[in-house]
Amino acid sequence: MSQPPYPHLFSPFELRGVRVRNRTVMAPMSTNLAADDGAVTPRQIAYYRARALGGVGMVTVEFCCVHAASGRSEARQLSLESIANLDGHRQLVAAITSAGAVACLQLQHGGPGARAEWLEGGVAVGPSELRSQHDPERLVVRALSGAEIQQIVECFGRSAELGVQAGYQAFELHGAHGYLLTSFLSPYFNHRDDSWGGDELRRSAFARHVIGRVRQAIGNRPLIYRISADEFTAGGLSIDNTERIVPLLVEAGVDAIHVSLGLGATSLDKVIEPMSMPEGCRIPYARRVRNAAGVPVIAVGQIRWPGMADAAIAAGDADLIALGRTLLADAEWPDKARRGAEDAIRPCTSCNYCMAATFDPNKTIACAENPRTGRELDPLPDAGVARGRLAIVVGGGPGGMAAALMLDQAGFRTELHEARSRLGGGLIASAAPPFKDKLRWYQRYLERRLEESGVMTKLQSRVDAATLAERGAAVVVVASGARPVSLPIEGLNLPKVHDAYEILMSDDKTVPAPGTRPMVVYGGGETGCETSELLAAHGHAVVLVTRSPAKQLARSAELIYRGLLRRRIAANERIRVVDNSTLVSVAADGTVVLLRSDGVDDRIESAGVVIAQGRRPDNDFVKTLAAAHVPYVVVGDARHNGRIGDAVHAAYAAVKSICATVGAASHLAC
Repeated sequence: MSQPPYPHLFSPFELRGVRVRNRTVMAPMSTNLAADDGAVTPRQIAYYRARALGGVGMVTVEFCCVHAASGRSEARQLSLESIANLDGHRQLVAAITSAGAVACLQLQHGGPGARAEWLEGGVAVGPSELRSQHDPERLVVRALSGAEIQQIVECFGRSAELGVQAGYQAFELHGAHGYLLTSFLSPYFNHRDDSWGGDELRRSAFARHVIGRVRQAIGNRPLIYRISADEFTAGGLSIDNTERIVPLLVEAGVDAIHVSLGLGATSLDKVIEPMSMPEGCRIPYARRVRNAAGVPVIAVGQIRWPGMADAAIAAGDADLIALGRTLLADAEWPDKARRGAEDAIRPCTSCNYCMAATFDPNKTIACAENPRTGRELDPLPDAGVARGRLAIVVGGGPGGMAAALMLDQAGFRTELHEARSRLGGGLIASAAPPFKDKLRWYQRYLERRLEESGVMTKLQSRVDAATLAERGAAVVVVASGARPVSLPIEGLNLPKVHDAYEILMSDDKTVPAPGTRPMVVYGGGETGCETSELLAAHGHAVVLVTRSPAKQLARSAELIYRGLLRRRIAANERIRVVDNSTLVSVAADGTVVLLRSDGVDDRIESAGVVIAQGRRPDNDFVKTLAAAHVPYVVVGDARHNGRIGDAVHAAYAAVKSICATVGAASHLAC
C-alpha cells in the first residue's frame, strides 16, 4: 500500500482531548456576512459549512466581539453577548461539526483597532490615551479605568459561556494585530504604570485575567491564543519579547498558540501579506514560539501548497497549519491535497482582492478567483432548456476563460476564441512585472481546467458579427479586453514608442537593449509603475513621467500592494520619477519634450518611450453584434477596466444572468 502524499499534514491531532481529523485549520477571517445586530446569517452558515465539507480539520469562526458598544471592528461583525444570538451560533456549530470539522470560536474586543463610527461615544478604548498625529486635540483612543477593564474581562467570560451553550468545541482569543488584548501586551500602546501596565508581567495581566476567566467558562475545552509574534513596529513587540511572554500565557491556561505577525495600524503588510512576500515567511516565527511556549502552535500566512505545510509539520516548526485566503480560493483544498490532486487546487495568489472587499463596509468577503466565496447559497448556473445550445466566448483572458468554464458546466456547447497565440490576456500582463509571478499559478490552473472541460478552445481566432449571426449562438460573451487610450502626442507612431501593455504581454519582453540613454515611461498608474520596475530589472535606466504629484503614483492599486510598490519605486536607483509633467512630443531620435505644470519645457534624450496611459473598452465589436442582432453580454475590461477578480466576478454574474433567462420558474411554499 503506497504512502499518502502528505502523511504529516493529514495525520490526526489531539488538543486537550479534542480530536482534529488532520492538521489543517481554517484561519479566522472577517466576512461582513453577519447581520447588522451581529447575528449569524444563513449565508455565513453556508460559507463555513463549505470549508468544513472541504476537509479542513478545524474551523475557526471569525472574530466574535464580546462587547460591541466599545469594541466593534466591522460593520457587520459577529457578536455573542446574550442569548439573542445564541440560536444562530448553534446552527453554525451544527453545520461545521456535521461535516466532520471541529468548531472553534474566536473571541475579540477591538480596542484601539475598533472603528469609531460604530462605537458608543465615537472613541475607541485601550490601555492608554492616544491622540491623532494630525490633530493633537482629537482623542482617538480613551484609556480604560480599572473597573472598565474588569468589566471587559467579564464580557470575554460571558461570551465564552454562551459559546459553550452553542456547542463550540474549542475557543481562540484574538490577541494579535492591534486589538484590545494586543494593546495591553504591546508597549507601543500600553504606557501605563499600574497593575495593568509597566513591565512585561504587568502588561500581560489583562491577557492572563481574560485567559483565566475564559478557562473558567469553557472548562476542559481547548483554548488557543492568537498573537503577533513580531509587530514590526518601533516601540512594539519583537519576537524576543514574545518568547518571554508566551510562557506566561501558557501558565495562565492557554493550550496552543496561533502565531501571526504585525499590527493593523503600522505594519498591515505583515498582517495581510501581499503577493511579493515569499511562501512560508512566518514559519520561522512559529518555530521560535513553539520552542519558547512548550505547547502546540498553529502556523499561518502565505502557506499555499500542501508540500510546504507537510514539511513544516515534519520539521517540527508547527503542529497545525492555518489556511486563510487559501480556503477562500478553494474550499476543497484539504480534500484535494489529501488525495494528491494538487493540480486541481484553485491557487490563492495573495492578490488581496478578498481584503479590499471586506475593507468596504458595504461589501462582504470575496475571492478574485472563486466568485462563489460568500455566495455559497447561490445555485450553480444551469442552462435549463438551452442545454446543448451554442455559447461563444470571445477573448481568452481571465474573464473569458472563467465564463467559458462556467457556461460549459451549465450545459452549453461552448467555444472560446482568442485572437492571440496563447490564453491568458490580462493575466499574462499582470504576472510579468517583478514580484507578481504567483499570478501564473492561476493562469495555469485555468488552462488545465479548460483542457479537462468540454470547451472547444481556438487560438489565433478572430470572429465577426456576421459569422456569429449565421451560427445562431444562444449568447456571445464578449471578453476581448480593451485598447490603448488615444493621446494627442506628436510622434506616437514612431518605432521608438511602445505600448506598456504589449511589452507586458510579449514573450521576450521586446524592448531595446539597455544603453546609455534611459527609457521614458509615461503614466504613473499601476501599469506605468510596474512597467518601470520591469524595465529596471532588465537593466534599463528609467524616467517615470506622471502628470500627477509623485505621492499619487499607482493610486488605483490595491492598498497594501500600492504601499510596497511606491516604496520600491522610491528605493530603486534605476528609476527617476518626474511628476506634474505632460508628454508633448517624441522625436525620431528619442528626444522627449515634457511640459511641466509650471509651464516650463523639459527635454529628455531617451532610448525609447513606453506609453502607460491606460486602456479603454473597445466598443466597435459590440456595435457590430448589436447591428447583427446577436445576443451578447460584455465582461471584464471589454466593459470597464478593473482587476482580475472584477473580470471573473463579471463573468459569473453574466453566466447567472444568461441562465436566468432560460431557467424554469420556481415557487415558494408560503
